[in-house]
Amino acid sequence: MKSIKHIIILTSMLMIAATACKKESNSKSIIQLNGLDNGKSVMVTQGEKINITLGNPGDGGYVFGSWQYDSSILQLNSHIRVTPTNTSIVGDFGSDVWLFTALKSGKSALSITVSRGSAEIQTEFADTVKVQ
Repeated sequence: MKSIKHIIILTSMLMIAATACKKESNSKSIIQLNGLDNGKSVMVTQGEKINITLGNPGDGGYVFGSWQYDSSILQLNSHIRVTPTNTSIVGDFGSDVWLFTALKSGKSALSITVSRGSAEIQTEFADTVKVQ
């Protein structure tokens, strides 16, 4: 009777240990892009994330405007403003970060604009994203 109890306990412990050691196999990487990647073509796989970090152009009077992309290919997960770490630097407005997820195979232009006033609109970042 004791040996059956021990076998059941040992089997249970092994099953728990095996479950705890199992790694998440479907986690996708995050592609990091910044202003130096402007004008490039980026290849990603379905489910992969794209993180774009750009310096905030507020020191020139600009603000980030719109971002264009094919919403059937890419999904915008978030857009956040990151304040500068050193507030004593004049003209440092921090950065903005966009996080996208590749939804399905296809090709999408991805661009982010800045504007100063109502007439002055410029493209700050423009890439082509190809999802496999």
